[in-house]
Amino acid sequence: MDKELSHFPVMVNEIVSFIKPEDNGIYLDCTFGQGGYTKAIFKISEKANVIAIDQDSDTKIFVEEISRQFRNNFFFFCNKFSEIDKILKKIDQEQFDGILLDLGMSNTQLNNPSRGFSFEKDGPLDMRMDYKNNQLTAKEIINNYSEKDLANIFYYYGEERNSRKIARQIINYRTKEPINTTSELSKIIKKVNFDKFKNPSTRVFQALRIYVNDELNELESFLNKSINILKRKGRIAIITFHSLEDRIVKNFIKKQSELSGQLKIITKKPVIPSLHEVKINSRSRSAKLRVAEKI
Repeated sequence: MDKELSHFPVMVNEIVSFIKPEDNGIYLDCTFGQGGYTKAIFKISEKANVIAIDQDSDTKIFVEEISRQFRNNFFFFCNKFSEIDKILKKIDQEQFDGILLDLGMSNTQLNNPSRGFSFEKDGPLDMRMDYKNNQLTAKEIINNYSEKDLANIFYYYGEERNSRKIARQIINYRTKEPINTTSELSKIIKKVNFDKFKNPSTRVFQALRIYVNDELNELESFLNKSINILKRKGRIAIITFHSLEDRIVKNFIKKQSELSGQLKIITKKPVIPSLHEVKINSRSRSAKLRVAEKI
């Protein structure tokens, strides 16, 4: 595989140390990607069972290798993880010993220009995780949404302080010609944004991706279902990459711990990647891992 497309699962050792895979245990990998976490589970226990989910149909090429090796212990479903109800009916399974989610983007997606996720790669303004079923693209939003709606998306989903100025620049530009590519959008943003620490386009691209894929609602929907599908003493481990996701996860675990008493917080503070991991995989630097156990 092209080195640019290979993906390093973030904090994979930490994940398996918290999930503690065992023979005959049943584990749910909600964000399969290239299968890094699933492989790590099987490395600990070849007799474990893994149900893997990913809404991106491109991940199927990474499914075949694991399917051949663990054909009786591994099952993959191309679905959103919020659709876990449908999956459980298909496999006649109700609960899991461990659940994991890595909410970050995979290199397969980021480094493929045709997917339009990255401002570092020139490509069409797409940003759909599920490009076969989701009709809404970033191009549609950028070229057709009102100035007010654009500003709100950038502010609420990207925490972009210059959201109104950027929205105004986009409106001015598109009166002359449509905005079709990631590089065109990035150039427009740079006319407004100056950031010493981040690429000026980071927050806008994040906002568009979250909005296109309805990521925050997807996460909340799944978390609300996760309590019932987790076995007693089973653990849920979630890696987030920005404050909006982390806030949702933190508040959910806190609520289920303090109010309902259904979860026990395992990580009092979020676990972050080691300096060594950040050095070899810079995209891991903003990751936070939170773990809870069902009581």
